[in-house]
Parts: sequence; structure tokens; C-alpha cells
Amino acid sequence: MNEMTYAGLAVLLPTLNEYENVSILYPQVRKAFPSADIIIVDDNSVDETRNYLVSMQKQDSQLHTILRPHRMGIGSAHLDGIKLSLSMKSDLVLTMDADQTHRIEDAIAMVNAIGKSDLVIGSRYINSGSISGWSLPRLFLTHLGHLATSIFFGSKIDMSSGLRLYRIATIPISDMEKNCPADYEYFFTSVILYLKLKLYVTEVPVLLNQRGFGKSKMTLSLMKRGITRLFLFGFRIKRIKLVSE
Repeated sequence: MNEMTYAGLAVLLPTLNEYENVSILYPQVRKAFPSADIIIVDDNSVDETRNYLVSMQKQDSQLHTILRPHRMGIGSAHLDGIKLSLSMKSDLVLTMDADQTHRIEDAIAMVNAIGKSDLVIGSRYINSGSISGWSLPRLFLTHLGHLATSIFFGSKIDMSSGLRLYRIATIPISDMEKNCPADYEYFFTSVILYLKLKLYVTEVPVLLNQRGFGKSKMTLSLMKRGITRLFLFGFRIKRIKLVSE
């Protein structure tokens, strides 16, 4: 892939009331990846997000939107965006949070580092001090989830990271649709599927910014439920017969 044009790349941004953030992030993504398709999956935002997207689509033929009728979960937003990128015959799809926590320079580094990887994950745990400005309860649960995956699956991969780069040709989409929950636990289970299928997963160290505007949609209850379901999925995964195996 040409480092200057990034032809064949799709960038996926899920949104829910993120107008102030996405109106800053979208121009940055377009500047960094001038030839990329940008896919925004919106879960019925009630702020100015949708009006902004309509306005931008008049100026950018490579901006694509999936406007969903209500909040359907961050995991299902990722899956819907990935399926659109599959139909568009993209080569790679990069997923980023729309709240400005993910840095453009890290996204660029991941695309340039794709090599032969099937999935590249932006990891917060390779370098110390990669997470700052989070509340103590959220930090605790995030580290607990990472510890759980390390112990339970013998992997130090940052499985809850939403900053990812997928190689389209090897995405096990049928297995992901069948087995990945609609919300936060999608992130854990999708990586576990990749590992079970012996797909090539690599990591790039990233630095997480503080959220730009607004409040996080990731509640403590969602995070706790995600970690609980992680363990349940771990017990079940050995018995699952996957389409891609």
C-alpha cells in the first residue's frame, strides 16, 4: 500500500452524539488519508452529528454513513462498518474511536506497519504511561480486563483496544457475526476468534489521548459485563465449530 495515498483503505468511526469531536477528527482523518473511504456508523445521535455528516457528504464522495435507528452497541457498529468495507472491496479497514482519544499519528503508524499481519492492534500496554486522564474505576477495570486475558488466554494482547487495522481478505466475518456480542465485549471476543483461527495478530504501541468533548459512552456496568462475558466466552470457545476453521 502506498504510504502517501493509502489507496484501498477504509477508516471506520462509530458515533453517538459526538458532533464536537467528529467535526474535529474527520478533517484530520481526511488529511492523513486523502484517498481513503471514511465510514461513519451513527447510532441515532440527537446532537448535530447527523446534520454535520449530511453536510460533509455533499463535499466528500468518499464519506459513507450508516445511520442506525437507535443505540445498537459499539460492537455491532464495528461489524456493520466492516461489512460495508467488505462490500466496497477495500483492502484494509482501520477502526478508531470518534472521541479524539485515538491519535492520527498512531493510526498512520499502524497502516505503515501492516506487513503480513491480518490484524494490527494499537496497544496501550507495550509502553508505560500510555493511558492518562482516566478515572480510577475505569483504569482498574481496564487493567483487570487485560490481566484476565493474560491469565485466561495466555496472551498479553490489548484485546479491549478499539484502535485496530484489519486486513479485509482474511476477516472471519461469518464467525464474528455469529459469535461476537453487540457491545463492549465484541473487542475481546473478536481477538480470541482471530487467535483460535491462528490468524496473524500484531501490536503497535500507542498513546491514548483524553476524550475531547462530552462524556464516555463506556459505563462501568458495560465494562464489568464485558469482562464477565469474556470468561464465559473463554469456556465456550473450545466447543465452538467455526466456519473459517
